Amino acid sequence: MHTGSFARSYRVPETDINKPIARFEDLRGILRYVPQFRQRVFVIAIDGALLHQPGFSSLLQDVAVLQSLNIEVVLVFGARSQIRMLAGKRGVNLSSDDGMGRTDAETLEISVEAIMRQCNELMADLTALELPVAVSNALAVHPAGVIDGLDLEYTGRIERVDKDSLAVLLKADIIPVLPPLGYDGRGATLRLNSDAVAVEVALALNAAKIIFVSEAGLTNTDGSRLAQLSVAEAREMYKRKEARHDVNLLSKLRYGALACQEGVPRVHIVDGSQDEALLAELFSNEGVGTMIHADDYQQIRKALASDVPALVSMMQQSMEEAALVPRTRDQIQARIKDFFVLETDGNPIGCGAVHTYDEETRKVAELACLFVRRSHKNLGHGQRLVAYAEGLAKQRGCEVLVALSTQAFRFFEEKMGFQVTDPTSLPAVRREKYDRSGRNSKVLIKVLK
Repeated sequence: MHTGSFARSYRVPETDINKPIARFEDLRGILRYVPQFRQRVFVIAIDGALLHQPGFSSLLQDVAVLQSLNIEVVLVFGARSQIRMLAGKRGVNLSSDDGMGRTDAETLEISVEAIMRQCNELMADLTALELPVAVSNALAVHPAGVIDGLDLEYTGRIERVDKDSLAVLLKADIIPVLPPLGYDGRGATLRLNSDAVAVEVALALNAAKIIFVSEAGLTNTDGSRLAQLSVAEAREMYKRKEARHDVNLLSKLRYGALACQEGVPRVHIVDGSQDEALLAELFSNEGVGTMIHADDYQQIRKALASDVPALVSMMQQSMEEAALVPRTRDQIQARIKDFFVLETDGNPIGCGAVHTYDEETRKVAELACLFVRRSHKNLGHGQRLVAYAEGLAKQRGCEVLVALSTQAFRFFEEKMGFQVTDPTSLPAVRREKYDRSGRNSKVLIKVLK
Protein backbone atom coordinates (compact mmCIF):
# COMPACT_ATOMS: atom_id res chain seq x y z
CA MET A 1 0.00 0.00 0.00
CA HIS A 2 1.39 3.39 -1.00
CA THR A 3 0.61 5.26 2.18
CA GLY A 4 2.36 8.39 0.94
CA SER A 5 -0.47 9.23 -1.45
CA PHE A 6 -3.02 8.67 1.31
CA ALA A 7 -1.24 11.02 3.66
CA ARG A 8 -0.81 13.74 1.05
CA SER A 9 -4.50 13.92 0.30
CA TYR A 10 -5.29 14.71 3.93
CA ARG A 11 -2.50 17.19 4.60
CA VAL A 12 -3.64 20.77 5.14
CA PRO A 13 -1.58 23.29 3.14
CA GLU A 14 0.49 25.66 5.27
CA THR A 15 -1.19 28.62 3.56
CA ASP A 16 -4.66 27.46 4.62
CA ILE A 17 -4.41 27.19 8.38
CA ASN A 18 -8.14 27.81 8.84
CA LYS A 19 -9.16 24.73 6.88
CA PRO A 20 -10.42 21.96 9.23
CA ILE A 21 -8.03 19.10 9.77
CA ALA A 22 -9.32 15.54 9.37
CA ARG A 23 -10.14 14.06 12.77
CA PHE A 24 -8.97 10.65 13.90
CA GLU A 25 -12.57 9.41 13.98
CA ASP A 26 -12.86 10.45 10.31
CA LEU A 27 -9.85 8.31 9.48
CA ARG A 28 -11.26 5.40 11.46
CA GLY A 29 -14.47 5.75 9.49
CA ILE A 30 -12.51 5.53 6.25
CA LEU A 31 -10.55 2.50 7.38
CA ARG A 32 -13.82 0.70 8.22
CA TYR A 33 -14.62 0.59 4.51
CA VAL A 34 -11.20 -0.49 3.28
CA PRO A 35 -11.62 -4.28 3.76
CA GLN A 36 -14.88 -4.38 1.77
CA PHE A 37 -13.44 -2.23 -1.06
CA ARG A 38 -10.02 -3.86 -1.35
CA GLN A 39 -9.46 -5.64 -4.69
CA ARG A 40 -12.87 -4.46 -5.94
CA VAL A 41 -13.25 -2.58 -9.22
CA PHE A 42 -14.47 1.02 -9.20
CA VAL A 43 -15.28 2.62 -12.56
CA ILE A 44 -14.93 6.39 -12.29
CA ALA A 45 -16.45 8.47 -15.11
CA ILE A 46 -15.40 12.13 -15.10
CA ASP A 47 -17.23 14.87 -16.99
CA GLY A 48 -14.96 16.65 -19.44
CA ALA A 49 -15.88 20.09 -18.10
CA LEU A 50 -14.17 19.24 -14.80
CA LEU A 51 -10.78 18.63 -16.36
CA HIS A 52 -10.04 22.35 -16.53
CA GLN A 53 -11.45 23.37 -13.17
CA PRO A 54 -9.09 24.40 -10.34
CA GLY A 55 -9.99 21.41 -8.15
CA PHE A 56 -9.26 18.78 -10.79
CA SER A 57 -5.78 17.98 -9.50
CA SER A 58 -7.30 17.25 -6.08
CA LEU A 59 -9.78 14.90 -7.73
CA LEU A 60 -6.93 12.98 -9.33
CA GLN A 61 -5.18 12.82 -5.97
CA ASP A 62 -8.32 11.19 -4.59
CA VAL A 63 -8.05 8.62 -7.38
CA ALA A 64 -4.48 8.00 -6.23
CA VAL A 65 -5.78 7.43 -2.70
CA LEU A 66 -8.16 4.78 -3.96
CA GLN A 67 -5.43 2.94 -5.79
CA SER A 68 -3.16 3.15 -2.73
CA LEU A 69 -5.91 1.33 -0.80
CA ASN A 70 -5.72 -1.57 -3.29
CA ILE A 71 -8.94 -0.56 -5.03
CA GLU A 72 -8.80 -1.30 -8.77
CA VAL A 73 -9.71 1.88 -10.63
CA VAL A 74 -10.80 2.27 -14.24
CA LEU A 75 -11.10 5.83 -15.55
CA VAL A 76 -13.59 6.94 -18.19
CA PHE A 77 -13.82 10.55 -19.27
CA GLY A 78 -16.27 12.65 -21.22
CA ALA A 79 -15.40 15.46 -23.63
CA ARG A 80 -18.70 17.19 -24.43
CA SER A 81 -17.45 20.53 -23.14
CA GLN A 82 -14.19 20.32 -25.11
CA ILE A 83 -15.98 19.27 -28.30
CA ARG A 84 -18.37 22.20 -28.10
CA MET A 85 -15.51 24.60 -27.40
CA LEU A 86 -13.41 23.38 -30.33
CA ALA A 87 -16.43 23.43 -32.65
CA GLY A 88 -17.04 27.05 -31.68
CA LYS A 89 -13.47 27.99 -32.52
CA ARG A 90 -13.65 26.23 -35.89
CA GLY A 91 -17.13 27.49 -36.73
CA VAL A 92 -18.49 23.95 -37.04
CA ASN A 93 -22.17 23.17 -36.44
CA LEU A 94 -22.22 19.93 -34.49
CA SER A 95 -24.78 17.30 -35.42
CA SER A 96 -24.68 16.22 -31.73
CA ASP A 97 -22.25 16.63 -28.85
CA ASP A 98 -22.99 13.80 -26.44
CA GLY A 99 -22.24 10.63 -28.38
CA MET A 100 -25.89 9.65 -28.47
CA GLY A 101 -27.38 11.44 -31.48
CA ARG A 102 -26.18 11.54 -35.08
CA THR A 103 -22.46 12.08 -35.56
CA ASP A 104 -21.69 13.32 -39.08
CA ALA A 105 -18.19 13.32 -40.57
CA GLU A 106 -17.39 16.90 -39.58
CA THR A 107 -18.59 16.35 -36.00
CA LEU A 108 -16.52 13.16 -35.79
CA GLU A 109 -13.40 15.02 -36.89
CA ILE A 110 -13.89 17.69 -34.22
CA SER A 111 -14.74 15.04 -31.62
CA VAL A 112 -11.65 12.93 -32.27
CA GLU A 113 -9.34 15.95 -32.05
CA ALA A 114 -10.93 17.25 -28.85
CA ILE A 115 -11.01 13.82 -27.20
CA MET A 116 -7.40 12.98 -28.03
CA ARG A 117 -6.21 16.34 -26.74
CA GLN A 118 -8.14 15.72 -23.57
CA CYS A 119 -6.74 12.21 -23.28
CA ASN A 120 -3.21 13.52 -23.64
CA GLU A 121 -3.73 16.13 -20.91
CA LEU A 122 -5.28 13.58 -18.56
CA MET A 123 -2.40 11.18 -19.09
CA ALA A 124 0.07 13.96 -18.33
CA ASP A 125 -1.75 14.87 -15.11
CA LEU A 126 -1.86 11.26 -13.95
CA THR A 127 1.80 10.73 -14.80
CA ALA A 128 2.66 13.79 -12.72
CA LEU A 129 1.11 11.99 -9.75
CA GLU A 130 3.33 8.97 -10.50
CA LEU A 131 0.32 6.85 -11.34
CA PRO A 132 0.91 4.11 -13.93
CA VAL A 133 -1.79 4.49 -16.59
CA ALA A 134 -2.54 3.18 -20.07
CA VAL A 135 -5.07 4.21 -22.71
CA SER A 136 -7.00 1.11 -23.69
CA ASN A 137 -8.80 0.10 -26.87
CA ALA A 138 -10.75 -2.60 -25.03
CA LEU A 139 -14.07 -1.55 -26.57
CA ALA A 140 -15.29 -3.46 -29.60
CA VAL A 141 -17.99 -1.32 -31.20
CA HIS A 142 -20.26 -1.19 -34.21
CA PRO A 143 -22.22 1.62 -35.85
CA ALA A 144 -25.43 2.46 -34.02
CA GLY A 145 -27.22 2.27 -37.36
CA VAL A 146 -30.62 3.71 -38.16
CA ILE A 147 -32.86 4.65 -35.25
CA ASP A 148 -36.36 6.06 -35.78
CA GLY A 149 -35.55 6.51 -39.45
CA LEU A 150 -32.36 8.51 -38.77
CA ASP A 151 -28.93 7.19 -39.74
CA LEU A 152 -26.63 7.97 -36.80
CA GLU A 153 -23.60 7.64 -39.11
CA TYR A 154 -20.43 7.73 -36.97
CA THR A 155 -22.13 7.19 -33.61
CA GLY A 156 -21.17 3.83 -32.16
CA ARG A 157 -22.60 1.27 -29.79
CA ILE A 158 -20.48 -1.05 -27.66
CA GLU A 159 -20.62 -4.66 -28.80
CA ARG A 160 -18.34 -6.12 -26.14
CA VAL A 161 -15.60 -5.18 -23.69
CA ASP A 162 -12.26 -6.97 -23.74
CA LYS A 163 -12.29 -7.62 -20.01
CA ASP A 164 -9.21 -9.83 -20.17
CA SER A 165 -6.97 -7.02 -21.38
CA LEU A 166 -8.36 -4.68 -18.73
CA ALA A 167 -7.84 -7.33 -16.06
CA VAL A 168 -4.17 -7.64 -17.05
CA LEU A 169 -3.68 -3.90 -16.59
CA LEU A 170 -5.47 -3.87 -13.24
CA LYS A 171 -3.46 -6.83 -11.98
CA ALA A 172 -0.29 -4.91 -12.81
CA ASP A 173 -1.58 -1.86 -10.84
CA ILE A 174 -2.00 0.10 -14.06
CA ILE A 175 -5.08 2.33 -14.34
CA PRO A 176 -6.88 1.83 -17.66
CA VAL A 177 -8.11 5.06 -19.25
CA LEU A 178 -11.00 4.77 -21.69
CA PRO A 179 -11.89 7.71 -23.96
CA PRO A 180 -15.40 7.98 -25.46
CA LEU A 181 -14.23 6.55 -28.79
CA GLY A 182 -14.28 3.07 -30.23
CA TYR A 183 -13.17 1.21 -33.35
CA ASP A 184 -15.18 -1.25 -35.36
CA GLY A 185 -14.02 -4.37 -37.21
CA ARG A 186 -13.23 -2.34 -40.33
CA GLY A 187 -11.01 0.09 -38.45
CA ALA A 188 -13.52 2.95 -38.49
CA THR A 189 -13.53 5.37 -35.55
CA LEU A 190 -16.91 5.86 -33.85
CA ARG A 191 -18.08 8.34 -31.23
CA LEU A 192 -19.40 6.93 -27.94
CA ASN A 193 -21.23 8.29 -24.93
CA SER A 194 -18.96 8.23 -21.86
CA ASP A 195 -21.78 7.28 -19.44
CA ALA A 196 -22.59 4.28 -21.63
CA VAL A 197 -18.89 3.33 -21.71
CA ALA A 198 -18.75 3.40 -17.90
CA VAL A 199 -21.74 1.09 -17.59
CA GLU A 200 -20.54 -1.47 -20.14
CA VAL A 201 -17.06 -1.59 -18.60
CA ALA A 202 -18.48 -1.93 -15.08
CA LEU A 203 -20.71 -4.82 -16.10
CA ALA A 204 -17.88 -6.61 -17.91
CA LEU A 205 -15.54 -6.31 -14.91
CA ASN A 206 -18.19 -7.09 -12.29
CA ALA A 207 -17.45 -3.72 -10.70
CA ALA A 208 -18.62 -2.89 -7.19
CA LYS A 209 -19.34 0.72 -8.06
CA ILE A 210 -19.68 3.29 -10.81
CA ILE A 211 -18.94 6.84 -9.72
CA PHE A 212 -20.14 9.55 -12.07
CA VAL A 213 -18.15 12.68 -11.21
CA SER A 214 -20.42 15.30 -12.70
CA GLU A 215 -20.45 19.06 -13.24
CA ALA A 216 -23.30 19.33 -10.72
CA GLY A 217 -25.21 17.13 -8.31
CA LEU A 218 -28.79 15.91 -8.12
CA THR A 219 -31.12 17.92 -5.90
CA ASN A 220 -34.60 17.83 -4.42
CA THR A 221 -37.19 20.46 -5.40
CA ASP A 222 -36.07 22.64 -2.47
CA GLY A 223 -32.46 22.60 -3.68
CA SER A 224 -31.20 20.21 -1.02
CA ARG A 225 -29.03 17.22 -1.92
CA LEU A 226 -30.81 14.12 -3.10
CA ALA A 227 -29.06 11.43 -1.07
CA GLN A 228 -30.31 8.19 -2.59
CA LEU A 229 -32.59 6.66 -5.20
CA SER A 230 -33.85 3.20 -5.97
CA VAL A 231 -33.68 2.00 -9.55
CA ALA A 232 -37.40 2.68 -9.98
CA GLU A 233 -37.06 6.20 -8.55
CA ALA A 234 -34.10 6.98 -10.82
CA ARG A 235 -36.05 5.84 -13.88
CA GLU A 236 -39.07 7.90 -12.90
CA MET A 237 -36.93 10.99 -12.37
CA TYR A 238 -35.32 10.47 -15.76
CA LYS A 239 -38.73 10.24 -17.41
CA ARG A 240 -39.96 13.44 -15.75
CA LYS A 241 -36.95 15.39 -17.07
CA GLU A 242 -37.36 18.20 -14.57
CA ALA A 243 -35.78 21.53 -15.49
CA ARG A 244 -33.39 21.55 -12.52
CA HIS A 245 -31.58 18.52 -13.97
CA ASP A 246 -29.81 19.15 -17.26
CA VAL A 247 -29.25 16.63 -20.03
CA ASN A 248 -25.95 15.61 -18.45
CA LEU A 249 -27.55 14.58 -15.14
CA LEU A 250 -30.48 12.95 -16.91
CA SER A 251 -28.02 10.77 -18.80
CA LYS A 252 -26.48 9.64 -15.51
CA LEU A 253 -29.89 8.82 -14.08
CA ARG A 254 -30.68 6.74 -17.16
CA TYR A 255 -27.41 4.83 -17.22
CA GLY A 256 -27.15 4.58 -13.45
CA ALA A 257 -30.53 2.86 -13.27
CA LEU A 258 -29.53 0.56 -16.13
CA ALA A 259 -26.26 -0.39 -14.41
CA CYS A 260 -28.00 -1.30 -11.16
CA GLN A 261 -30.66 -3.26 -12.99
CA GLU A 262 -27.98 -5.29 -14.76
CA GLY A 263 -25.95 -6.08 -11.67
CA VAL A 264 -23.79 -3.15 -10.45
CA PRO A 265 -24.68 -2.85 -6.73
CA ARG A 266 -24.08 0.88 -6.35
CA VAL A 267 -23.93 3.87 -8.67
CA HIS A 268 -22.89 7.25 -7.26
CA ILE A 269 -23.40 10.69 -8.79
CA VAL A 270 -21.24 13.35 -7.16
CA ASP A 271 -20.70 17.04 -7.77
CA GLY A 272 -17.09 17.21 -8.94
CA SER A 273 -16.80 20.89 -8.06
CA GLN A 274 -16.91 20.06 -4.34
CA ASP A 275 -13.64 19.53 -2.49
CA GLU A 276 -12.87 15.87 -1.72
CA ALA A 277 -16.30 14.85 -3.06
CA LEU A 278 -15.05 11.48 -4.27
CA LEU A 279 -13.62 10.32 -0.94
CA ALA A 280 -16.44 11.86 1.10
CA GLU A 281 -19.00 10.00 -0.99
CA LEU A 282 -17.28 6.64 -0.77
CA PHE A 283 -16.03 6.61 2.81
CA SER A 284 -19.06 7.71 4.80
CA ASN A 285 -22.50 6.21 5.33
CA GLU A 286 -24.44 9.15 3.89
CA GLY A 287 -21.86 10.59 1.49
CA VAL A 288 -22.15 13.94 -0.27
CA GLY A 289 -23.75 12.92 -3.56
CA THR A 290 -26.58 10.69 -4.77
CA MET A 291 -26.45 6.92 -4.65
CA ILE A 292 -28.59 4.73 -6.88
CA HIS A 293 -28.89 1.30 -5.33
CA ALA A 294 -30.13 -2.04 -6.56
CA ASP A 295 -30.49 -3.78 -3.21
CA ASP A 296 -31.53 -2.85 0.32
CA TYR A 297 -28.93 -0.20 0.99
CA GLN A 298 -30.91 0.84 4.05
CA GLN A 299 -33.05 -1.44 6.13
CA ILE A 300 -34.93 -1.36 9.40
CA ARG A 301 -34.81 -4.64 11.29
CA LYS A 302 -35.50 -6.04 14.72
CA ALA A 303 -32.68 -5.44 17.18
CA LEU A 304 -30.52 -8.32 18.34
CA ALA A 305 -28.70 -8.89 21.59
CA SER A 306 -25.46 -8.22 19.73
CA ASP A 307 -26.74 -4.69 18.94
CA VAL A 308 -26.89 -3.61 22.58
CA PRO A 309 -23.33 -2.16 22.80
CA ALA A 310 -23.90 -0.15 19.60
CA LEU A 311 -27.28 1.11 20.86
CA VAL A 312 -25.80 2.27 24.15
CA SER A 313 -22.89 3.96 22.38
CA MET A 314 -25.18 5.71 19.87
CA MET A 315 -27.57 7.08 22.48
CA GLN A 316 -25.08 8.04 25.18
CA GLN A 317 -24.76 11.73 24.28
CA SER A 318 -28.53 12.22 23.88
CA MET A 319 -29.08 10.63 27.27
CA GLU A 320 -26.50 12.99 28.78
CA GLU A 321 -28.29 15.94 27.13
CA ALA A 322 -31.64 14.76 28.59
CA ALA A 323 -33.10 14.27 25.13
CA LEU A 324 -33.56 10.57 25.91
CA VAL A 325 -34.45 8.84 29.16
CA PRO A 326 -31.27 7.32 30.64
CA ARG A 327 -31.12 3.56 30.01
CA THR A 328 -28.49 1.11 31.10
CA ARG A 329 -27.17 -1.74 29.00
CA ASP A 330 -29.11 -4.19 31.16
CA GLN A 331 -32.36 -2.24 30.73
CA ILE A 332 -32.01 -2.26 26.96
CA GLN A 333 -31.04 -5.93 26.98
CA ALA A 334 -34.14 -6.80 29.03
CA ARG A 335 -36.47 -5.25 26.44
CA ILE A 336 -34.42 -5.91 23.30
CA LYS A 337 -37.42 -7.54 21.60
CA ASP A 338 -39.13 -4.14 21.56
CA PHE A 339 -36.22 -2.40 19.80
CA PHE A 340 -35.56 -1.97 16.09
CA VAL A 341 -32.49 -0.67 14.27
CA LEU A 342 -31.99 1.39 11.09
CA GLU A 343 -28.86 0.32 9.22
CA THR A 344 -26.96 1.89 6.36
CA ASP A 345 -24.67 -0.59 4.63
CA GLY A 346 -24.68 -2.71 7.79
CA ASN A 347 -23.85 0.18 10.16
CA PRO A 348 -26.49 1.14 12.79
CA ILE A 349 -27.42 4.81 12.44
CA GLY A 350 -30.75 4.97 14.27
CA CYS A 351 -33.13 3.06 16.48
CA GLY A 352 -36.46 3.05 18.24
CA ALA A 353 -38.65 0.85 20.41
CA VAL A 354 -42.35 0.05 20.63
CA HIS A 355 -43.69 -0.92 24.06
CA THR A 356 -47.27 -2.15 24.32
CA TYR A 357 -49.75 -1.87 27.19
CA ASP A 358 -52.98 -3.87 27.51
CA GLU A 359 -55.82 -1.92 29.10
CA GLU A 360 -59.38 -3.03 29.71
CA THR A 361 -60.81 -1.00 26.82
CA ARG A 362 -57.88 -0.69 24.44
CA LYS A 363 -54.35 -1.71 23.60
CA VAL A 364 -51.84 1.17 23.54
CA ALA A 365 -48.39 1.34 21.99
CA GLU A 366 -45.63 3.72 23.06
CA LEU A 367 -42.90 4.83 20.70
CA ALA A 368 -39.77 5.13 22.82
CA CYS A 369 -36.07 5.67 22.42
CA LEU A 370 -36.33 7.23 18.94
CA PHE A 371 -32.83 8.20 17.91
CA VAL A 372 -30.86 9.08 14.76
CA ARG A 373 -27.13 9.74 14.76
CA ARG A 374 -26.27 13.43 14.63
CA SER A 375 -24.34 12.94 11.37
CA HIS A 376 -27.45 11.47 9.72
CA LYS A 377 -30.10 13.95 10.77
CA ASN A 378 -32.39 15.84 8.37
CA LEU A 379 -32.34 13.07 5.80
CA GLY A 380 -35.74 11.54 6.50
CA HIS A 381 -34.51 8.74 8.76
CA GLY A 382 -36.64 9.85 11.71
CA GLN A 383 -39.79 9.70 9.59
CA ARG A 384 -38.91 6.21 8.40
CA LEU A 385 -38.38 4.98 11.95
CA VAL A 386 -41.69 6.45 13.15
CA ALA A 387 -43.52 4.94 10.18
CA TYR A 388 -41.96 1.57 11.01
CA ALA A 389 -43.08 1.94 14.64
CA GLU A 390 -46.64 2.69 13.51
CA GLY A 391 -46.61 -0.47 11.42
CA LEU A 392 -45.41 -2.54 14.39
CA ALA A 393 -48.09 -1.06 16.63
CA LYS A 394 -50.80 -1.92 14.11
CA GLN A 395 -49.48 -5.48 13.80
CA ARG A 396 -49.82 -5.81 17.58
CA GLY A 397 -53.45 -4.70 17.44
CA CYS A 398 -52.92 -1.26 18.98
CA GLU A 399 -55.38 1.56 18.28
CA VAL A 400 -53.18 4.47 19.32
CA LEU A 401 -49.48 5.28 19.46
CA VAL A 402 -48.17 7.63 22.14
CA ALA A 403 -44.79 9.31 22.36
CA LEU A 404 -43.12 11.32 25.11
CA SER A 405 -40.67 14.05 24.16
CA THR A 406 -38.89 16.92 25.85
CA GLN A 407 -37.13 18.35 22.80
CA ALA A 408 -38.50 16.82 19.59
CA PHE A 409 -42.25 17.29 20.05
CA ARG A 410 -42.44 19.68 17.08
CA PHE A 411 -41.14 16.89 14.85
CA PHE A 412 -43.94 14.58 15.99
CA GLU A 413 -46.55 17.30 15.53
CA GLU A 414 -45.51 18.87 12.25
CA LYS A 415 -44.04 15.92 10.36
CA MET A 416 -45.68 12.80 11.75
CA GLY A 417 -49.27 13.89 12.53
CA PHE A 418 -49.20 13.49 16.32
CA GLN A 419 -51.21 15.77 18.60
CA VAL A 420 -50.16 17.09 21.99
CA THR A 421 -52.35 15.75 24.75
CA ASP A 422 -52.13 15.44 28.55
CA PRO A 423 -50.66 12.67 30.70
CA THR A 424 -54.09 11.18 31.38
CA SER A 425 -53.90 9.66 27.87
CA LEU A 426 -51.11 7.38 29.04
CA PRO A 427 -51.80 3.85 30.25
CA ALA A 428 -52.02 3.74 34.04
CA VAL A 429 -48.73 1.91 34.55
CA ARG A 430 -46.96 4.30 32.20
CA ARG A 431 -48.54 7.31 33.90
CA GLU A 432 -47.02 6.26 37.22
CA LYS A 433 -43.53 6.14 35.68
CA TYR A 434 -44.17 9.50 34.00
CA ASP A 435 -45.07 11.16 37.31
CA ARG A 436 -42.05 9.67 39.08
CA SER A 437 -39.58 10.77 36.39
CA GLY A 438 -40.11 14.51 36.87
CA ARG A 439 -39.09 15.11 33.24
CA ASN A 440 -42.36 16.89 32.42
CA SER A 441 -42.23 15.53 28.87
CA LYS A 442 -44.79 16.54 26.27
CA VAL A 443 -47.27 13.73 25.69
CA LEU A 444 -48.23 13.17 22.06
CA ILE A 445 -50.76 10.79 20.59
CA LYS A 446 -51.69 9.48 17.17
CA VAL A 447 -54.72 7.41 16.27
CA LEU A 448 -53.69 4.50 14.07
CA LYS A 449 -55.88 3.94 11.04
